[in-house]
Amino acid sequence: MTHPHSHRGIFSFVLIPLAVVLLLFGIFSIVWLRSSVRTVEYSIAQLDNKRMEILKERKMLMAEKASLLSIQNVKNTGDGKVGLVFPDRVKVIYVKKEKGVTPYKASLDGRRLSEP
Repeated sequence: MTHPHSHRGIFSFVLIPLAVVLLLFGIFSIVWLRSSVRTVEYSIAQLDNKRMEILKERKMLMAEKASLLSIQNVKNTGDGKVGLVFPDRVKVIYVKKEKGVTPYKASLDGRRLSEP
């Protein structure tokens, strides 16, 4: 004797546990995904804070560079420690570049050096 509902009983016997397993898997997947998103958000926040610190440090270094390279600072440092002086515009020698492969030639054409 066969029961008309025997196929339905076997189908329900397999389908219900499979549906429960898929439901649990889906719930755990959603929880894991949200946890991963939170971890990534935390990492992004840390990197953004580090970026802001680096930008502040960069601004400080740029200001320090500007103060060190100011013409007055260079002049004071050069005069005192090394004995450098700014050139006199009358005594500047211009070097012209010739076309082709030739040695460089210093030109005093058009310039008169004032005698001291």
